[in-house]
Amino acid sequence: MIHSEFSVMGSSITRAAKLCILLLAVVVVAGASTVTVPTPAPVIFFTDLTSGPNSGGESISGFAGAYVTIYGNNFGATQGSSTITWNGLNCLRVVSWGQQWQWYQKIVAQLGSSCTPGAGNFVVTVNGQASTSDTSHGDTGASFTVRTTGNIYCVSTTGNDSNSGKFPNCWASIPYAVHGGTTVAGDVIYVENGVQQTTQDTYNASVALINSGGGTPSMPLALVAYPGATVTVGSSSTSYGFFFPAIGGYSGNNWTIAGITTIGVTAFALNWYDGVRLIANDASCPNGDGSTACVQSDGGTHYRLYGNNVHNAGNSSSIKTYHAIYWSTTGNHTWMGWNTVANVLGCRGIQFYAYTSPDMYDLHVHDNVIHDVRCDAINFSTVNPDAGTVEAYNNVMYNVGTGPNPIDGEAVYACFDVNAYTAHTAAVKIYNNTCMNAGFSGSNNSGTLNAFAPTALNNNLILQLNGQPYVVSGTGCSALTSSTNNNFFGSSGAPSCGSGLTGSLSVDPQVVSTSAPDLHLLNGSRMIAAGNAALFPLYDHAGLVRPTPPSVGAYEFAAGLVTRPNPPTNLTVVVN
Repeated sequence: MIHSEFSVMGSSITRAAKLCILLLAVVVVAGASTVTVPTPAPVIFFTDLTSGPNSGGESISGFAGAYVTIYGNNFGATQGSSTITWNGLNCLRVVSWGQQWQWYQKIVAQLGSSCTPGAGNFVVTVNGQASTSDTSHGDTGASFTVRTTGNIYCVSTTGNDSNSGKFPNCWASIPYAVHGGTTVAGDVIYVENGVQQTTQDTYNASVALINSGGGTPSMPLALVAYPGATVTVGSSSTSYGFFFPAIGGYSGNNWTIAGITTIGVTAFALNWYDGVRLIANDASCPNGDGSTACVQSDGGTHYRLYGNNVHNAGNSSSIKTYHAIYWSTTGNHTWMGWNTVANVLGCRGIQFYAYTSPDMYDLHVHDNVIHDVRCDAINFSTVNPDAGTVEAYNNVMYNVGTGPNPIDGEAVYACFDVNAYTAHTAAVKIYNNTCMNAGFSGSNNSGTLNAFAPTALNNNLILQLNGQPYVVSGTGCSALTSSTNNNFFGSSGAPSCGSGLTGSLSVDPQVVSTSAPDLHLLNGSRMIAAGNAALFPLYDHAGLVRPTPPSVGAYEFAAGLVTRPNPPTNLTVVVN
C-alpha cells in the first residue's frame, strides 16, 4: 500500500487536497501581481466663489462664513488625515470631501471668523503632499479673498419673502432674492434643496438679473446652490432660464451663478454685462432653436465658464445657427475650462462669432470634454490673435461633426474651425488636444481641421477612425504655421502640408479604448514624451504636472510600477 502525504507549513492533508492547493499555489505565484501607482499631488483648478465674508451666514459648530467649493483632483475619496487650509490658517470647517464632479473632484468648506480678512490661497494636503494650483487661466486657481463685508442670504422651500433672508429665516423665491431690492455688491445667496423657479419672472425668463447695482470685481454678487442641494431654474418651454437684459438702469455685472440646474430654449443669456462667472451648473436646452445657443453672450466681456455640464442643446429640427455655447459681438477676455459639452443636436459645440468686425481676442478654451456634436466642436470663427492670445488646449473631443446637415443647409464638421474678418499675423494656438472621429461622410466640409487664418497645430493627438480626412477638403494646409509634433492616425498617413506642418507621427497612439471611449495613454504609447517642448500646458487634462518634453495629446501617462510577490519559502511537497 502506498501512502501519500502533502506537507504544507507543517500540516498534513490528503492527496486530493494536495493537488488543489498545489495548483492554487502555482496560480498565485505565477499570475498574481500588485500594482503600485505613485500618488499624484493634489491640484486645485478653480473655486465657485472668488471672495466672501467670514461671518454672518449659517452658524454650525462656531463657523458662520461663506461656503466655498474647491474644484480640483487627487483629493482622495475621504478626508482621513488630509487637510485644507486658507492662507496657512486652519480656519475652515470641512462640509464634504473628495466628491466626484465631472472627471475630477470637489471639496466644500465653510469659512470661520479666524480666517483673517485679506487675500490668500487654499491649500489641500494629501499624504503629506501640498496642492499646487492651476494659475494659467483667467482666475488664479486657489486664490480667494476673505471679507468682513457682504451679507449671506438664503432661499428655501419653507421660506417667506417677508423674512430677513438670513439663516434660518430664508426667503421663498429666487427672483425676490436676486432683485427684491435688498442684495448689494458683495452678497452671497444660497439656494437650499428642492427650490424650483420654473415659472416666468420677467423678460420671458424664469430669473432676470435686474439688480439695480450689480457687483464689482472685488465685491461680486453670487447665487449658489447650497452644498448638496438640487435647485432648478426654468423648463424646456421657458424662453430663458437666466436672463441678463440689456435694459437701462439695471446691472448684471460681476455675478457668479453656481451649481444650479438650468433649462430653457436658452439656459443662460448673458447680454452686455461684464465679469459673469458660470460655475458647475447643469444647462440643457432640448427645444433650442434660432440664432442663439443654450449658453450665449451678446456684448459682454471677461466671462468665466468653469465646470459646467452643457448638454442636449437643440434637436433635429434646429437650424445651423443654434449652438451649445455661443460668444458673439465683443466676448473678449473669455476663459472656458473643465466643462462638458455633449449631445448637441443644434450645430456647434462652442462658437466665437462677431456679427461685424472687429474680430474677437483673448479667448481660451481648455480642459473641456466635447462629444456627440452635430457640427464643429470648437469654432474660432472671427478672431484676432494679434490683439490677444486665442488658444485651445487640453480638450478631449470625440464623435464631433457627426451631421447630418441642418434643415437650412450645410455647415462645417470638424474639431477646429478657424477664420477671421481681416488678415492677422499671429496664429491661433491649438495644442495638446485629443480629437477622435471628426466629420461624417455626407459632407465635403468634414475633417479634423478647417483653417482659413494662421493656425499653429502642436502636440495634438488626432484619430480619424471614421474614414474622414485630417484637413477639410478645399482649405488645404495653407493656414498652418509652425506646426509640429502631432500624431495623425486612422486615415492614410499624416497630411502633406510642406513647411507648415513638420515632425508628424502616424502611429497607433495606444489609448485605453476607442469604443468606450477612454483616450488615456497606455504604458508604452509612442505619444509619451513625444511632444514639442516649446509650448505645452503646465498640467494635463486630469491635473497631472506635465514633464519636459510633454506627451502628445490631452493626457500624460501616470506611470505605475508592477511588482510580483516572492513565492513562499516554506512550501514543501512530500510524497510517501
